[in-house]
Amino acid sequence: MNKQEAMQAAWTLYNRYPSKRTSLMTKLEDYGISVNEFNDYDSTMAVNTQINTLEERAKELEDIPGYSQVDTMSDAAILSVFEARDELKARKEEVGRPPTDSEWYQAGLDAEQRIPRLRDIYENKKAEEWEQLGSTVPLGMLGAPIEIVAGWADFMPGLASDFGERFHERGLFSSWNPLTGFGAWDIAEFNINKETGQRGFSKDLLEMEDILNDLYGSKREYQEEMREGGYRDVYGIEEEIASLNQLISEHELIDPRILGETR
Repeated sequence: MNKQEAMQAAWTLYNRYPSKRTSLMTKLEDYGISVNEFNDYDSTMAVNTQINTLEERAKELEDIPGYSQVDTMSDAAILSVFEARDELKARKEEVGRPPTDSEWYQAGLDAEQRIPRLRDIYENKKAEEWEQLGSTVPLGMLGAPIEIVAGWADFMPGLASDFGERFHERGLFSSWNPLTGFGAWDIAEFNINKETGQRGFSKDLLEMEDILNDLYGSKREYQEEMREGGYRDVYGIEEEIASLNQLISEHELIDPRILGETR
């Protein structure tokens, strides 16, 4: 068996038994055939097979102008599918992958995993401590002016935190007490814990709030970096590519440009 015959035999076996590639490559070494040579041969044979398929399909549709592959899509539409996929692949390549070893990426992923569990624990403990807090007068009546003057700090750029508040109000309609604005001016820092005698929320709850603030800050930075780098767009690009691949597979389409590349 000469080199050409060995190449042809190996290619036939490879397409019949793809899992045997490693053993076939070992055998080809006996005929002085390298892996690169076989790969080039495989590519050429694959193109030739596609060209033969295109020619056979064209004969079947020769009486329909502008249709040479399938009768459900014109040649122009088929070409646009492959061109669109190439454009999407180029966009994906341009964006690249996010720097997974960077500090902001690692911190952002860690935050996204930790926030849901810690947030649930925080909210449950916060609700428990609100039940333990008793309003003090006249301190409780200071809630309204404090909320008006200082409450805006929770929303002002440069002063607002990613999570938590400087003054913790219970919330509108959470109470029937008109002196607290029905809860809107009921501020934890002006209430006393009936069990501990401590004013406001416990140290543990406030520490948990600080941790959440840091985690939300990491998550915000992560989202900003992903958006600015265009990395979020990659998911949409991949979905569009997958949709085009499905269309190509369903109709068994072949890129018509291979005819121009080989002739």
